[in-house]
Amino acid sequence: MLLEILIAGVIAFLGTFLSGLYFIPILIKMGMIETDINKRGKPILPASGGLIVLFGLILGEIALIFSLDYLVTANINITFLLLSLISIMIVTFIGFMDDMAGGKIRTSKVKIKTLLKGYSEVGGGLKQREKMLLTLVGVLPLIAINFGPAALFIPHVGTIYFNQILFTFIIIPIAFLFSANVFNMLEGLNGLSLQMGLVAIVAMGILSFHYADFTEFSISALISGALLAYLYYGSYPAKILPGDSFTYFMGSSFAVLAIVGSTKALAIILILPWLAEFVLKARARFHAHSWGVLQKDGTLSSPHKDKIYSLTHIFLRSGKFKEWQIVSIFTLIEVALAAVGLAVFW
Repeated sequence: MLLEILIAGVIAFLGTFLSGLYFIPILIKMGMIETDINKRGKPILPASGGLIVLFGLILGEIALIFSLDYLVTANINITFLLLSLISIMIVTFIGFMDDMAGGKIRTSKVKIKTLLKGYSEVGGGLKQREKMLLTLVGVLPLIAINFGPAALFIPHVGTIYFNQILFTFIIIPIAFLFSANVFNMLEGLNGLSLQMGLVAIVAMGILSFHYADFTEFSISALISGALLAYLYYGSYPAKILPGDSFTYFMGSSFAVLAIVGSTKALAIILILPWLAEFVLKARARFHAHSWGVLQKDGTLSSPHKDKIYSLTHIFLRSGKFKEWQIVSIFTLIEVALAAVGLAVFW
């Protein structure tokens, strides 16, 4: 069984890597391009990298389901696999819609107004409330799953039971909505959400394997395989910008693992940086940015001066760090949180 999961993870890796070589020129031809503002010369890069990792994840999951149906018997719930994938696909597509609405369109403004006649205009991307409401569609496949008793298992503490209706129709949607959207807030530097998210996904996979929760472990392995390949495209210096399709992919993947699997308590620790980011962005009424202003020496300074409206501003305000250094620091912070969580809940 472990061999089949590993092979499926490798297929997810190869699917992501190879699809990047194919999709990037297509995205450029579509006009899906944005400016990498943290670099000298402000290079224009293709955007919406979530499509690449999603394609790899789909291929990996198909390979795993094939092996479970034809080659090996394993304690993996195929229904959970499929509904989890559907959930991630829905949210990634919503992110892609936002990228399309806010990206470059190769036609005239007059033509756009003519085409939009009779429709509500969404120029500049989807509104935040629109994205949040649309994101709720992605939780429907998870609501359809019968998880059994509504409970939160906390190692060394015990099991906390919830009202079934409250858990299914209130707690799960709120948790999913928050996770899917909050990953989009801590972004703006090459590889930031990618590297931190990869650490979180791997940590949940390690703990789920320890708990013998092979359904969550297999989902984590597939997502990790896709993300490892995407490091080639998304880490500093990026060859493609993530766009909302990627940050929504990351947020929904994290939510799916926490909801479907047995690592809910660990997920609470792992998501702490994004929770802090949410609080800081709320102070600025969600109008602050996480990226920096490029200086002559290659370092970044904060666009909000001494005010801290994002975790990145803690380092940007000093003006002493380069982009890759800030990303590395945040990656190490997530590694430390993962290590603490694994030590506590092992």
